[in-house]
Amino acid sequence: MIRSLLVGVLIVFVLSTCSTIATAVPASTATPVSLPTETPISEQPSSLEFSSVAEALAGLKTRDNVSIEVSQGWTIVTEADGLTTWSFTPSNHPAHPAVAKRVLYEDQDGWHIKMDILCEAEKAACDQFVKDFDALNEQMRQAIEQQKSP
Repeated sequence: MIRSLLVGVLIVFVLSTCSTIATAVPASTATPVSLPTETPISEQPSSLEFSSVAEALAGLKTRDNVSIEVSQGWTIVTEADGLTTWSFTPSNHPAHPAVAKRVLYEDQDGWHIKMDILCEAEKAACDQFVKDFDALNEQMRQAIEQQKSP
């Protein structure tokens, strides 16, 4: 029951909050960067199974175990477990092309969100993309905590 509730919170949060960080500033190209958060972008090793944002989207589209939605320009891919989502930037986003992969998981300390980013825009736009998703993750964590409280 709690897992279904958390999956619902995750899906609603992904779809509703991605639109809040969309902007209409064009991005320029730079070196792709993949990162889990908390370490500067320049120091991040790649932890995603794809080497580019385009490859990630193309690869996910070939899978039978995902659902794909487009909401306000964002392409949101949800894996069958309901706890893993990929948020691809719209073409007019400053960090485009970029993707945030977020995995909601539970351990002995409660529910957490593991996030990996692949961003091919300028460093400043990628840094802001990470900050925006970190803020969304904190909001999601707080919403989950509120759902668990009696």
